[in-house]
Amino acid sequence: MIFLVLSAILILGAGAVAVVKLFIRWEREGKEQLVPLILVGLIVVEGTLYANSDVIPRGLFHPGSGSTQLRLPEVYITLALIARLVARGAPKRIGLPAGLWLTFAALLAVGIVEGKLNHNPFSQVLFEGKDILYIGGAYALAAGVPVRKYFDRGDLYKLGTLCVVCASLVDLMSIGHISVTTNLPLLPLQGFGAVGNETAAICFAVVGTCYLARLASGPPRLLHALALVPVLVAVVRADQRADLINVAVVIFVVLAAIAIGHWRHQPRRLTVRSGQVLLVALAVVAVAILVVVVPAAVDRQPARIPLASTYQNLFHSTGKTQSAQDRLNLAAQAEQLIPHHVIIGYGLGVEFQYYEAGFKQLQETAYAHDIALDLWLRLGLVGLLLFTIAFIYSIAGGLRVWRRHPDARTATLALALVAVLFGLIVTAFVEPMIDEYRYATFFGVSLGMLRACVTSLGTSRGRGQGSPNRRSVSVSAVPGGGLSWLP
Repeated sequence: MIFLVLSAILILGAGAVAVVKLFIRWEREGKEQLVPLILVGLIVVEGTLYANSDVIPRGLFHPGSGSTQLRLPEVYITLALIARLVARGAPKRIGLPAGLWLTFAALLAVGIVEGKLNHNPFSQVLFEGKDILYIGGAYALAAGVPVRKYFDRGDLYKLGTLCVVCASLVDLMSIGHISVTTNLPLLPLQGFGAVGNETAAICFAVVGTCYLARLASGPPRLLHALALVPVLVAVVRADQRADLINVAVVIFVVLAAIAIGHWRHQPRRLTVRSGQVLLVALAVVAVAILVVVVPAAVDRQPARIPLASTYQNLFHSTGKTQSAQDRLNLAAQAEQLIPHHVIIGYGLGVEFQYYEAGFKQLQETAYAHDIALDLWLRLGLVGLLLFTIAFIYSIAGGLRVWRRHPDARTATLALALVAVLFGLIVTAFVEPMIDEYRYATFFGVSLGMLRACVTSLGTSRGRGQGSPNRRSVSVSAVPGGGLSWLP
């Protein structure tokens, strides 16, 4: 038995060393953009295979044994950060934006200690503490990449292609009522074929970002517009109001920014023509046909509009009424606890009871399903204000890039990331986004990419160039910039 354990440790250790060496090679060869993009790609693939992140069986995407609970993103981020430190050394300086998120990560570490001192369930403490890696670590990996490298080799678009393929796969399996369950070594599947709400939201965000970047580069082709169809179908097939709200917020932010820019006579960033509007309209029609008509034809039943019954019964069905009451009960209970530790909170892992209307009994939970209440409850007013300031500062920087950056593609990428982050934050007010590792990791990567856009603005101004070249976009070149890890 001991021999088997030692063998497993040696194999895992050798694998980790090999991965770190690969990351180091990428860093030294100028391919560091692959690290955050592959991280998002892994989340998309995992979400495609396992719609529900809470019931992933042990295997490649859920390593560990016994009570050890690991997720692939936290292992990946840890190894990638080690590789960057080996390849580049420690950051020479840290600007204000990165400093704010680093301080928030440090406050999460303090919350771990405080949660332990307050005798909060330690497993929950560690679970919530992993946000240090998901948000802080992912931010550092993405912010340390020159922004043009996301475009130069088309790697961002390749990630968008992966999202389209994954969304198309689960769309077709879901429409065809195909489900796969296997016991493959390292890759056991349970109910593969369902559309997960996290996967749908992330795929829409990535593909939408790529589409906007295409608009900034010139008129897109028909294929680019059609790529929106499967991700929109996935959002509808997920049958979650949070995803629809997310999409609506993203679209609203983009349209509002474009309208305000036109009103203020800012430089045109996007190439939008009547033919493209027609393509989008046709894409919407295609979504309706795929979601409504095709399943009805396959099942030989009358067409059923997804979510129609949900909207009809939104305020009258028993389930919706109970769900709304549960949210009110969660908020009320959290608001009663907060005044007792208003400044520093209860630490990570705090749990409380609330009355669950459906079961008509008290239930224990660690989530208020409201990011403001969750942060205030765990980290106090200090943590809530710090997160808010860091987020606002990031968004303000992104909007500044959209208004002023000389490179239209970088400016449009910044706008897309601002819209994505707004959508994620709105989602966080209806479900525990920062405690869902897929969302939290994507949130960190998006923040980091947005910071790379902001630092490239300062570099292009300093060099007086209309479009910074791939080696000149350096985080360290900007006063008050992000992590100074770039050459």
